[in-house]
Amino acid sequence: MKRLLPLLAALLLAFSLCGCREAPNSNRYDVSHAGKTFTVDQEACTITCDGEVYHFTVSGTGSSVSFEVTYPDGSSYHYSESAGGNVGFGQGGWSDDYDPEARGYVPGDVLWDVLGLRAEREKSGPSPLLAVLLLAVGIFNTAAPQTAWWLEHGWRFKDAEPSDLALGANRILGVVLIFIGAIWLLAAIF
Repeated sequence: MKRLLPLLAALLLAFSLCGCREAPNSNRYDVSHAGKTFTVDQEACTITCDGEVYHFTVSGTGSSVSFEVTYPDGSSYHYSESAGGNVGFGQGGWSDDYDPEARGYVPGDVLWDVLGLRAEREKSGPSPLLAVLLLAVGIFNTAAPQTAWWLEHGWRFKDAEPSDLALGANRILGVVLIFIGAIWLLAAIF
């Protein structure tokens, strides 16, 4: 045990020294868009391109995002987007003195794309789990209609037997469930 203590102390010191590196600045990154390189600094809320610095603010997250950029000359551009189902709804505008092409600035909609602020779309399609469940029940009803009938009705009565019509209905129900489950599964995947 006494020999093990210095070895453990040395290992602990080695691990401690290995963890002392400075972490890279993850708040600053480069984005290539439309043939240009943009440097985004999220801590300072700036985007730099071709020597020009654009200040921005972002509010909201997920399904509703608002963005405003202030240009070096004081003009501004703003845009908001909300997701509704699979469709995004957006509206924007700018100050009276906004004219990025005349001053050689990057347009606001390009800066919006650089930040990647599209509101997250809420997928409103069917659940893949529900689709698989429908497929399983459909296959079961088609392959074993008498067992399916017994699980649904037969357990309630002593010495009960299903009619041919009940068995046929279970088979038809199984085929319908397989069809619906297959369509839903394809819709959930794509």
